[in-house]
Amino acid sequence: MDNSKYILGLLESVLGKSKPDKNKMDHMFHCPICKHKKPKLVVNIVTGQYNCWTCHPATKGKTPVSLLKKLEVSPEKILEMKQYFKGDRTSLKDYNPVKVSLPEEFVPLSIIPKGINLEYRHAMAYLKKRSISEHDIKKYNMGYCSKGRFRNRIIVPSYDKQGNLNYFVARSFEKEATLKYDAPSCSKTEIIGFENLINWKIPVILCEGSFDAIAIKRNAIPLFGKTIPKALMMKLVESEVKTVYIALDNDALKEALTYTEQLLNMGKEVYLLELEGKDPSDLGFENMTKILHKAKQLTFIDLLTKKIQLT
Repeated sequence: MDNSKYILGLLESVLGKSKPDKNKMDHMFHCPICKHKKPKLVVNIVTGQYNCWTCHPATKGKTPVSLLKKLEVSPEKILEMKQYFKGDRTSLKDYNPVKVSLPEEFVPLSIIPKGINLEYRHAMAYLKKRSISEHDIKKYNMGYCSKGRFRNRIIVPSYDKQGNLNYFVARSFEKEATLKYDAPSCSKTEIIGFENLINWKIPVILCEGSFDAIAIKRNAIPLFGKTIPKALMMKLVESEVKTVYIALDNDALKEALTYTEQLLNMGKEVYLLELEGKDPSDLGFENMTKILHKAKQLTFIDLLTKKIQLT
């Protein structure tokens, strides 16, 4: 698997824009150590070896991980880079994905129960209030639980490209619930939300939650939070997707700008949606359609302007 584009995007998010050398595997950066006015730091995005022609040997190493350590960037970025260079000895526990399974008490909402079933009625009433149709219920295999840990919750499963369950979200339909959302305890690094429903040849929309993706109705991928999982970012790099819409909440603007920069560095067209302080699930399909049509493609200048406004 060729990870070079993703590695380059990650490096440029820390070191700034680079210039490819003749062999296109070596990329020249402005060195953050000696701060020479010309790009003197060369990084091979395949082998990981780097060297600054000005402050060598102070800035020389076998993988970019040691360089990122010197710059005291966030541990998340260091660990993210380390996974692509097996020779690096940064302390890291191996990732062991937890197998996810639906709760034993899960009942599909597509099955109409016999007699009076209050949990079913309340679940269906809640979904109707959120403009979720019977077609949506069947499409996403939505269900509910009447007992157990996920009692009085609507279960929205997510499946990978093989049709295997990879995650689920449990949303309470009780008005007085203290914990509105619950989910299985597992790492989300390798998860691509609703992967079995995504067309990787057309534009995709990144949003935070399952209900947001269902409301958008157009090739929307829930992140199950504000972070783009590693597996999803890699898929975006490898796929034929040329255009990415980012529809995160206003309080995730910093994260959205970071991902915008990475995607722009990968050559993607990026649109940052203005959600007017609401979630896509609250805005609904019609309002989201208008927002999508009004959205303008971001440039690096636009990105810089938004970063300045954020500070």
